[in-house]
Amino acid sequence: MASKLGIVAGGGALPARLVEACRAKGWPVALVAIEGQAEPGPIAGINPVRLPLGSPGRALRYARSEGVERVVFVGALRRPRGLRDLLAIGFPDWVAWSFIFGRRGAILRDDGFLRAVAHAAEKFGLEVVGVETIDPSLLAAEGRYGRLAPDAESARDIEIGIAAAQSIGRVDRGQGAIVHRGQVIATERADGTDAMIARAGALLARLRGADAKGGVLVKVKKPGQEARMDLPTIGLRTIERARAAGLAGIAVEAGAALVLDRDALARAADAAGLFVVGVKVPESSAETRGAGQGPLIYLMAGEPSGDALGARLMAALKRETNGAVRFAGIGGERMIGEGLASDFPMAELSIMGLAEVLPKAPQILRRVRETVARIRDLEPDAVVSIDATGFCFRVEKRLKAARAGIPLIHYVAPMVWAWRPWKAKLVAKFLDRLLVLLPFEPPYFEKEGLATSFVGHPVIEEGADKGDGKGFRARHGIPEDAPLLAVLPGSRHGEVKRLLPVFGASLGLLAARFPGLRAVVATVETVADEVAAAIRSWPVPTTLVRGTAEKFDAFAAANAALAASGTVSIELALARCPMTIAYKVSPATAWLLRHYYFRHRRVNYASIVNILADRPAIPELLQDDCRSDRLAETVGRFLSDEAARRAQIEGAAPALASLGAVGVAPSIAAARAVLETIAHKTKAAPAS
Repeated sequence: MASKLGIVAGGGALPARLVEACRAKGWPVALVAIEGQAEPGPIAGINPVRLPLGSPGRALRYARSEGVERVVFVGALRRPRGLRDLLAIGFPDWVAWSFIFGRRGAILRDDGFLRAVAHAAEKFGLEVVGVETIDPSLLAAEGRYGRLAPDAESARDIEIGIAAAQSIGRVDRGQGAIVHRGQVIATERADGTDAMIARAGALLARLRGADAKGGVLVKVKKPGQEARMDLPTIGLRTIERARAAGLAGIAVEAGAALVLDRDALARAADAAGLFVVGVKVPESSAETRGAGQGPLIYLMAGEPSGDALGARLMAALKRETNGAVRFAGIGGERMIGEGLASDFPMAELSIMGLAEVLPKAPQILRRVRETVARIRDLEPDAVVSIDATGFCFRVEKRLKAARAGIPLIHYVAPMVWAWRPWKAKLVAKFLDRLLVLLPFEPPYFEKEGLATSFVGHPVIEEGADKGDGKGFRARHGIPEDAPLLAVLPGSRHGEVKRLLPVFGASLGLLAARFPGLRAVVATVETVADEVAAAIRSWPVPTTLVRGTAEKFDAFAAANAALAASGTVSIELALARCPMTIAYKVSPATAWLLRHYYFRHRRVNYASIVNILADRPAIPELLQDDCRSDRLAETVGRFLSDEAARRAQIEGAAPALASLGAVGVAPSIAAARAVLETIAHKTKAAPAS
């Protein structure tokens, strides 16, 4: 007779399936169900012992008292995400406290908690086994389930999804990603797969209508994952969620994912019109794909605009090298979509302003140390940092001081022409090359001996001037004659927190003047939840959109825009959408600016269009002027006065023309500059 198997059950149908498999083999079981997570009542006819997640010692002592020699952990499990979660689930026994003090912060990471549990079980003399050792038929097989197979576009999306899922897996954030037409539109978070599918479904419905299918869910195990306890799983509920979201199909890692009731799942997939396929995934992570095939480039981006810039640079580098290039580094969803395995979530760096940065300083400095160590370990052919100078320059200065010998390239120049001119001399001491976006920037750095290249502004190749306004209004049920205001509150948490209330109040004033006024808010993943919550109480019907294509369609549909200062002003100008620029910083940052920046400033404007034009072609309402009455008055002029609209569009045209005067697409020019720097370093290196 086989020894008794201990089953620790979480949520979902898998625990019952495993109990039935043991019963069919004649194996006795001891069943522990986790309170609040396992299904209520008996599991496959057995009444389990129910214990809280915070009492692992009690569960393990029970298993040992029942003569259990092997234990399997099975079913969905909501892990603790912080100290509050740890206390909420109750940690009364000594095993739980040993997790906290013995394994420190690792327990709060997705896989760290499971490793701690496995370690405790092994100390009790129990062998931890994987689900597949009990029921091998659960392990995903290579090939399709059901009649349908992915087409060429979906096959490409699967490849991108594998890289994206591996990337978030490397930083222990999840196991899945959803890709649509080559773009990563959602990645798994702490709220799980179902929530990720729901987010993607809402976006896809806006992009292409509720009836059309598109997009692929990809689930793979994390690199280095504790596979005995947490393999990615799909079942009938996953099929139903994917069908409701309008996805085209699902791909899971063959040999490293669980498929519940494959025959029933195949029938459900056929009925839903979805493909389900098991795919082989290389053991190497996304960063080493193509190992030995071209240079390794370490990229660093710290905010959504830098992520977009980095993604275009990666695509251009692949084009210029025929794919013979490798990437590592830090980036967001767009860089992940190009194959980057981000070393940690980029959102950790998306902060700005004195009041916002100070509380995060210890964490940022720790990330600086980790990144320097990572780069020195990888020994890439070049480091390319993108904007985010507060983080990137700290990393690069340490690399220079360590004489690492790695070319250091920065993309997007510090605004020494606006203030702090001495910074040009400072960056020339540790950078090897600088890529700038504005035509007047090179002389500031070249006179300090830093090789500097004007590559053009990347926004001109994104397609901001090619939006489909008529299609956008039709998709979102906005009448052709309804006044529509595009609202852009920024991409950082501090920005949206300060700007959304005043933007909402401005809409209230405008609604009284413009009957039928509608608003469309374009946002990014880092602040999407905050923005969605804030606009629910706005006084006019408001549509929330994400993604570049949908944003540009919104610009084409809008009669005017109200935007936070930033790159979006160039996008709106390219889209010929008249705008008002607004911005506020925290009181502490405002004080610093008044007592330092404004004493040393060298330009009179905030937006790039105005700086290039050297006149206020676009109204700027900053800090104390950023008030609802002033904003409503200025925006109202563009909603009602065609002459004012035309004057702004024509006034911005010369400035826009100067941003692309390099003869090739900016991303291609930047890629060539990076490769040229690497080639120069290789040529200069002494023969071994």
